[in-house]
Amino acid sequence: MDVVFEELAQEYPVTQFLRVEAEELPDISEEYGVSAVPFFVILKDHKVVDQVEGADAATLTQKVTKHFRSLAASVTGPIAPSAKSRIASNGAASTSGAENGVGSKQQSQQALQPRLDKLVHSAPVMLFMKGTPKEPRCGFSAKVVDALQQAGIEFKHFNILSDDAVRQGLKDFTQWPTYPQLLVNGELLGGCDIIMEMQQDGSLKTAVQEALGAKFDTNTALQQRIKQLLDSSPVVLFMKGNPDAPRCGFSQKVVSALRSIDVPFDSHDILTDEELRQGLKDYSQWPTYPQLYVKGELLGGCDVILEMQQDGELKHAINDALGAGSAAPVEQRIHKLLKDNPVMLFMKGSRDEPRCGFSQRVVAALQAIQEPFETFDILSDDDVRQGLKKMSDWPTFPQLYVSGELLGGCDIITEMANSGDLQDTVEEMKNRMT
Repeated sequence: MDVVFEELAQEYPVTQFLRVEAEELPDISEEYGVSAVPFFVILKDHKVVDQVEGADAATLTQKVTKHFRSLAASVTGPIAPSAKSRIASNGAASTSGAENGVGSKQQSQQALQPRLDKLVHSAPVMLFMKGTPKEPRCGFSAKVVDALQQAGIEFKHFNILSDDAVRQGLKDFTQWPTYPQLLVNGELLGGCDIIMEMQQDGSLKTAVQEALGAKFDTNTALQQRIKQLLDSSPVVLFMKGNPDAPRCGFSQKVVSALRSIDVPFDSHDILTDEELRQGLKDYSQWPTYPQLYVKGELLGGCDVILEMQQDGELKHAINDALGAGSAAPVEQRIHKLLKDNPVMLFMKGSRDEPRCGFSQRVVAALQAIQEPFETFDILSDDDVRQGLKKMSDWPTFPQLYVSGELLGGCDIITEMANSGDLQDTVEEMKNRMT
């Protein structure tokens, strides 16, 4: 198009031809609605009379001829300076200056080459843009960022405004004169116009995936393999070694915890499969092993599992994740206890041997008002303990029920006892039942 542009300038000497680098003057680009390069704007009397989008030499020639033939025909006498001297450019160096700088430019490019090579390969999908994805500094960069985000394509970026050496050097590296530039696996996929065209016809994500090639296919296959392993059993432990011969103390502890609650599980030795070992870390976003999964979801690593075991909640957490059908029978047992006992205290230990200070206080408060009551030791039955938390939406014990309704925990009962309201409240709730 440069040759066509120069020939037109020579043919129409009274017409001024200007070349503008779109990326250098984004305000002008926005003003004239430049959506792709090259983009030609034809003005007469400071007004836009025509436009040509893309490298369409025939259309450009036709429209220039249409608007300026009459002016060219009226010219008499000597014509203006040569076409090349009249094709002005915002930042183009003179011919002599360019010739003088060839040697130094080549040397500079050679020194920059290793850095550029490292930059373009710093991520599978790399966007060289003006500004950042959160704060683009030109409309073209903003459009490409939006296109990538809408397509769900993960990418890293480099702000070419922060490093002029990279900005100029990458143009020679990719043989592409403008920004933004999208590179996949170190290869140029395109600039703004190409990316926007791909977005519009729905081929952007596919093009990126194809450019990623084998790496994308491998990752997809690994993800599918991990999913198949997780679907192979309701409870799956990825560990070092196997249950009978663990290869690390953390794996051994989790195996012991699972066996202590009689939970059947499958295991996979990540030491024998490095691809699985690394891939599962990305899949779960969990950096260490062992990893315990229930119904395909990560329950936790060693610390989490041991904490659950110590709290007596491991079996319940696994059953809950499995959707075990024990909830209804537990609720029925609790309802029967509440129905058979007008005043019922769920506590740690028994009235004669409380196993925590809070339970002891509530027992003392009830004995002080000489109120008959029954107790249930939640330490002896974890199903009731966990089921009651869900039923009452009350996370701690003891819990005092009167006529099947929760009256409160330790703090509330102690406060009522201190204020003298406990006996009256209990009697009132009992009378409501009758």
